[in-house]
Amino acid sequence: MNEFEELGKRIRSVRKSKGITLRDLAKMVDVTPSLLSQIENGKVSPSMGTLKKILDALGETLFSIFQDREEKEEAKFVVRKGERKKVIVSEVLHYEVLTTKNDSFIMFLVYLEPGEGSGEDFYVHEGLEAGMILQGKMEITVGNRVFILEEGDSITYPSNTPHKWRNIGEKRAIGIWVVSPPTF
Repeated sequence: MNEFEELGKRIRSVRKSKGITLRDLAKMVDVTPSLLSQIENGKVSPSMGTLKKILDALGETLFSIFQDREEKEEAKFVVRKGERKKVIVSEVLHYEVLTTKNDSFIMFLVYLEPGEGSGEDFYVHEGLEAGMILQGKMEITVGNRVFILEEGDSITYPSNTPHKWRNIGEKRAIGIWVVSPPTF
């Protein structure tokens, strides 16, 4: 199984563990059961908006479904470089979790290919977000303001303000992000 298929496998596992049928989840998310099945089988990657709806319906976050239930004692405090949880959303977007599991915040690396982004829809959720661009050039829209961030630039904004982002550079963008509380 490749990493891309792992997302679908995790969604299916959480759905089944909560006793939710494929048809019921599809209805809650307003997608067809066929599309949801393709997502769970790693045949297609969901849009960020659809993924958020799926996770909300399951009462989970993107990062919580990738947390292992049993951890070594050290893993409660330390994330080793070679042991980071990799969350593959699509072929053009993936994350590496940098923090241990907690209810206060999550910090992660985000990797985004040129021209790609969160999609046309804005995101709104509780909390606060902060990020710094390590490589590349990102356009981040917060409300009706558009910010262009380059290597070394950082941003902080309330997550309850509609926001979206995309890589407007010519190379892969890499950023480090913190979201509090860990809602996605």
